[in-house]
Amino acid sequence: MRTRATHTQYLNDRREYVHAIGLVRDAIGDRLKLAADAVVKEVLEEMFARVSDDLASINVCVCSFSEDGDSLSQWRAYCEPMAGYAIGFDSAFLAARGAKQHFFLTPCLYSSNEQSQFVNDFLDRVVAENLQHRDFPEGSDDYEFWHSGGNFVAFLHRIAPVLKDKSFESEREWRLISRPLMNTNPNFAYRPGRSMVVPFFKFQLGIDADEVGSKRFHRIVVGPTPNPSQALGSVRSLLASVKLMNTFTPGGPVRVDQSAVPYRAW
Repeated sequence: MRTRATHTQYLNDRREYVHAIGLVRDAIGDRLKLAADAVVKEVLEEMFARVSDDLASINVCVCSFSEDGDSLSQWRAYCEPMAGYAIGFDSAFLAARGAKQHFFLTPCLYSSNEQSQFVNDFLDRVVAENLQHRDFPEGSDDYEFWHSGGNFVAFLHRIAPVLKDKSFESEREWRLISRPLMNTNPNFAYRPGRSMVVPFFKFQLGIDADEVGSKRFHRIVVGPTPNPSQALGSVRSLLASVKLMNTFTPGGPVRVDQSAVPYRAW
């Protein structure tokens, strides 16, 4: 079983990266004003010069989830005009599957204080790393790499998807975020979008042989529908057919609930 992890430059919120880049640029600018050490200032200037580089040049993909399994905004955004289903995945399972594919699972940050702390922690790590790798012979590839920001851009692409505008806070989003990917990766693919071709990664949700018995998901919420009884019944029947509705299921049976949102789109 697979799901799509979409390239960060093709997400629904087109200003998402602009917000993150602005925060990082401002934080570096503040540090430059206070930098007393000449070498530290040089590192910061090198990083600042890379902030405006072409952001589409690195392939980082994300798969999004929400803490809220019964959200009116989510039903409206993804399930109109008829019913949809929200699957409550086990977070430990997602984190483990992500780690095997070089993704990490993290909540998005919305508050300015949390974002500021996150960005400054990120800059601390990158500045320290660059300071440790500045003694290569001038003219060498290593010298050029570490005197032009080092891993700054690659790391920036990985942390940028964590930072979201506060207006999206109600989504309570978590994300699986990839490391930078080669477009020759066999799981890197393309699909037709409404206005362009969209790159994505085929994220494997299936379990490995050594994971048999692990709990993948614990709940399914049936969205607003004109036929709630039948919709509940068919999902329960489907789960029973694959032995996920009985007490012998690892971690217990999967719950099936009807949405409590009094919404009608039919």
